[in-house]
Amino acid sequence: MKKSYVASAFLTFRDSQVLALVDFKQNKTLTIDNKYWLTILEIFIHEQSLEEAYQKFEETNSTKISEKQLKQCTKVRSDSDDLVVMLANKSLKVLKKGLMSLLNPEYTIDLTAISQENFQVITCLFNPENFSAHEPEINSFETFRQSSEYLETLGLLSPAINTIDWGDLRRRFPLCNLFGFTRGIPIDRYYLDKFISEIRPQVAGTVLEVGGVLQNREFYQFSKATEYHTLDIAANPGVTQVGDVHDRAMFKPDSLDTVVIFNVLEHCHNPWVVVENIYIWLKVGGKCFCMVPSAQRLHDFPGDYWRPLPDGMQQLFQNFCHQKLYVYGNPLTVVASFMGISAKELSTDELDNFHPDYPVTTCIVAMK
Repeated sequence: MKKSYVASAFLTFRDSQVLALVDFKQNKTLTIDNKYWLTILEIFIHEQSLEEAYQKFEETNSTKISEKQLKQCTKVRSDSDDLVVMLANKSLKVLKKGLMSLLNPEYTIDLTAISQENFQVITCLFNPENFSAHEPEINSFETFRQSSEYLETLGLLSPAINTIDWGDLRRRFPLCNLFGFTRGIPIDRYYLDKFISEIRPQVAGTVLEVGGVLQNREFYQFSKATEYHTLDIAANPGVTQVGDVHDRAMFKPDSLDTVVIFNVLEHCHNPWVVVENIYIWLKVGGKCFCMVPSAQRLHDFPGDYWRPLPDGMQQLFQNFCHQKLYVYGNPLTVVASFMGISAKELSTDELDNFHPDYPVTTCIVAMK
């Protein structure tokens, strides 16, 4: 099947580098260190076929940018406070005041028409002198194809409109109805293991695990726990205390060194009350280790009320003197989590590649 692409990127210039913005807060970026990539991206604004795009690429390399284009690009640069270039299907726009001006036409300049004259507008906007003179040339269809595929892996090129191959994901039901257990280890369990490996040395002293069982002490290898208590709303083997975590009378104030609460807060109708109780139960200097799902199917046993996100977790634990977030996930693992795809079906790189706008699980270490 012949490949066809469309550009899908937001580019800016910062600290003498051209950067692709990966998240809205601009905390994560990708460096564009080859000026030919800019030309490729611009061509795919207008052309979709890989073969036709390569022909345009060859023509562009043998043509100089016009004076008209040069003057307009220079003016745009001088008029922009926080220049961001948006590349989309059949559209090249400059956002004069950054991403916040995305929906404000007053701060948007449409350069689509001038780009069609010669696919060098983006290069001109970011000044070709900022790029190395020794960067690898793209001098054949094969090197052009390889560069296009690489830009696709970076998320800067995507399949052209109406050409997405949904494959096995074009289905009415998930691949596994129960989180991925029928296929292997669920995605969130993989991230829980990563979080536990980070916190294991800190889980010490008198420990309460909410929603767990005594066997977890050995399973999680919490070897520094001198006492291990478990709390659940139902009497089950391995539960040392039956009761509601919303009830402050369950434990004495300042009686615990550690509270572990994994995948429980989403089942609490008033999670802020639960966190307040944990704060009261902990000794000064004591720590709470909490994990919640941010992207996961409903699991209402007994109820499923919330999906706390990273900002929400910080708000819930705001009274603690120190907080540290551990957030895991990316677009691929969000889809995998909802579809019941197991962790073993993805590579370690695919699982560990973090995107701040697509959390699967959010964890926090909070100290009283």
